[in-house]
Amino acid sequence: MTSEARRYLKAGAISALLLGIVLWVADLPAIDLSALRPAYLIPTLLAYGAVLVLRGAALRAMAPAPAHDLPLGRWITLAARHQLVFILAPSGSGDLAFPLLAGRMTGLTTSAATRLIAEARVRDMLVVLGLGAAGLVGAGLAPPFVLLGTALAAAALYRADLSVTLIAALLRKLRRAPPPPPATGPAIRTRVLPVLLPILLWLFASGGIMAGFRAAGHPLSLSEAWVMLAGLNIAGALALSVAGLGVAEAGAAGVLTLLGLPLAEATGIALIARPILLLSNAAASALIEGIARIGDLSADA
Repeated sequence: MTSEARRYLKAGAISALLLGIVLWVADLPAIDLSALRPAYLIPTLLAYGAVLVLRGAALRAMAPAPAHDLPLGRWITLAARHQLVFILAPSGSGDLAFPLLAGRMTGLTTSAATRLIAEARVRDMLVVLGLGAAGLVGAGLAPPFVLLGTALAAAALYRADLSVTLIAALLRKLRRAPPPPPATGPAIRTRVLPVLLPILLWLFASGGIMAGFRAAGHPLSLSEAWVMLAGLNIAGALALSVAGLGVAEAGAAGVLTLLGLPLAEATGIALIARPILLLSNAAASALIEGIARIGDLSADA
């Protein structure tokens, strides 16, 4: 059995175990399907579509020359394909496929693509933690000084590339590899866009969470959506699973419990809302892939 097969089996076992626990805890007979609002599936899909567009734009803004001069459509298609892999693969391994996808579609070397996705994830983490801290304060779950966490995350976000550069320099020194060419281009592309685009990306993701939970019959405020955003991402980062199954539902139930719902009710809502978010995300990726094939957005990819 290959290591990849063992990874899938382990991830599948963890997903099955956690999902079974969630189903056992949930008060399934009490789930009110009449509270569902299918009309909100449309804004959920649109929000995740916007996330992928912004993800492609952010990757392009952070990419080294000459890849950042490629058409935006190719970067958006790369973001959509990477997201599909991320959804289908065991937690964490989706990013391992990014250098291969990026190399085929943009011509980036493995080291440049690895650095790109590493910087993107560092920026993601900072934005999510900053929004999570603001959400806790806004939802009345933390004292105002916790907003300091948001301010620190914003400051770190501006120089997120520095930490990635230092790590990359250390690895190059260990391998005795030559340094990469310095970043070139207008300051708005090299400094401002890599900060603004991830913020916009995760704000749209928050909108997708709000619409998805409203579709599930449980509206969230903006502050609560930010807490949910942080909770789902932290849960997904801490555990190995397939498509986040079991882990994300448990994380969503935990956040809803933190927001004041009884555990049984929270798990029931999570069992409805989480598939809506997952399928909307996958549908947005598939939609962009279809548009790319019809409109030739990723020509020569």
